[in-house]
Parts: sequence; structure tokens; C-alpha cells
Amino acid sequence: MHIFTRKLDILLPPSPYPAALAASVCLLILSEAHNIYVGSAGFKVAASLSFLGAGIQKYRTITRDQSSIKPSGCMVLGLVFSVVGDILLIPSAEDYFKPSSDKATGKEGESPRFKAGTLSFALAHIAYTASFLYDSTSAGAFRKTDFLVALTSGALLTYWLGIIQKTPPKDAWFNVPKGMRGLVTTYVSIIMVMVATATATDRGLQRTIGAWTFMISDLFVAADVFGVRKQEDGQRGKSRQGWRRRAVGWVAYFGAQLLLAACI
Repeated sequence: MHIFTRKLDILLPPSPYPAALAASVCLLILSEAHNIYVGSAGFKVAASLSFLGAGIQKYRTITRDQSSIKPSGCMVLGLVFSVVGDILLIPSAEDYFKPSSDKATGKEGESPRFKAGTLSFALAHIAYTASFLYDSTSAGAFRKTDFLVALTSGALLTYWLGIIQKTPPKDAWFNVPKGMRGLVTTYVSIIMVMVATATATDRGLQRTIGAWTFMISDLFVAADVFGVRKQEDGQRGKSRQGWRRRAVGWVAYFGAQLLLAACI
């Protein structure tokens, strides 16, 4: 079934998880807007646990036939890795209030904690990919054309932004440090395969929308860590620099996770 002929039928996980996630994300954004570290860290974890709880609840209610155990189990595993990644990417209080001029070189992305978080999200994408493939095996549907179109589109987008270029041009949107390019390129390749697999195996549009939105949210993370930006101070009592950009990324990310959790 061609992507443009599929039915748009969006489902959400059972209550109270969608409302809990929405409330947590709103409070997370408010915390960032007012530079409140405890709120930023705490509500991010709360939002993550909301989509994980939604996935586990959905898994507990599905029919335990052989065809649903593997894809559903892999989806829950992906949600678990995502929560771990979210926690690892929470900055320390010192880094949270550090002037942005100290972050402009991309050193934040070279920290062991950031690398561990990236690895955790890479494992989440691998788990999601496995889930989609298991599901396609039972459903007997894997559209190679959709896979290739989605993979090519994602590669062109990330290349144009300068994320996977070995020598990005001066006007590139991103400036990934040389020592991080291998890790970033590997991660981008994994998520592009996940997105392409979702597009090629989805019988509707929810999985496709969730996967693409996830990848878009990652661009906001990359922009926050490796993006070219002005240098301003992040002082207590004022809005944290870049909070609006992060807010858009969080809405996309947590919305994507909620959509994917509902696919179980």
C-alpha cells in the first residue's frame, strides 16, 4: 500500500498516560522558560516515565499470541532504552547554568554522559527497527520502494544540514566536532534505517508519523549541542537560552514516543 493511500487513523495509549505526559511536558517547558533546573530535570523524567508506562500498559493488554510477543516486546525495550537515554542527557546543575559561550564548541557532545545517552538511543532505534521487522514478517508486508525513498530522503536531509558531511561548509547549520563525527554518523544511520523501516512496514500512518517525528526531534537535540548559535549567558532567574527551540523538540519527541507506544 502506497504511503499516500494509507488511512490516517491515530490512536493514543490508555488513560492516564497521555494526560500525564502532556502535563509533564508543559511543566518541563515552563521550567526551562524560567531557568529552574530541578523542574527541568524532574519533569523530563516524569514525561519519559509516562510514555514508558503507556507502553507497558498497552503490552499487558494485548493478546499474547506468538505473532505479537516479539514486536511488542521490542517496542517496550525501545521505550526502556529511551528513558535511560533521556536520563543520561539531563545536564548537571553546573552545566545547566554554564554560559553558552562555553558550549559553542560542541564540547558538551563529547562528554561520556552524552555518548552513553546517544548509545542508549541508538539501542532504542535498533529495538524499534526489530519490532517493525517482526511485525512485517507476521503481516507479510515490507515495501522496498517506500524503504528506499524514506532512507534516501533522510540521508539527503541530514547531509544538507551538514550533520554527516566530513567537511561541512561555513554556512552549515551544524558543526559536529571531528572526534564526534563517527559516532554521530553511526547514530544518524541507525535512526534513518528505523524511520525507513517504519515507513516500509506501516499498514496505516501512525508508525510512520511517530518515526519521522522522532527523527525531527533529534535534529533539535543536534541543534542544541552542535548547532551554530549566538553566545549568551545562562544565568539563574532568567530564561535559559534556546528554551523555545528545545520546547519544539520536546513536543515532537514526547509526542513521537506516545504515538509509537500506542502502536504496541
